[in-house]
Amino acid sequence: MTVHTDEDIIPTMKYQPTHRFNISSEVLSQEVNRETVLLDLEGESYFGLNEVATRIWQLLQSEQSIGEMLDTLEDEYDVSRGQLEIDAGVLLDKLKKAGLVTLVS
Repeated sequence: MTVHTDEDIIPTMKYQPTHRFNISSEVLSQEVNRETVLLDLEGESYFGLNEVATRIWQLLQSEQSIGEMLDTLEDEYDVSRGQLEIDAGVLLDKLKKAGLVTLVS
């Protein structure tokens, strides 16, 4: 019998290239030293984003689609498209679960 844990599951991008996200009006962000701090006014909690997550946050603010965002990141970072899809998908899931962003299309 094989037992699988969450660490055994490889996440995949479940968003379509045309999907877009809106940032909650209840979120304040401040960039400091290429990292970003997010403050959720409604939930009274804060989140820290590393450099790459900060870049994704910037692209979300510019209202790019997921496909456009991944194209931009692929041009800027030396990483495979597949890895970008996994990493961006994980971050978007966390932001969505925390109520910081909503999927609009």
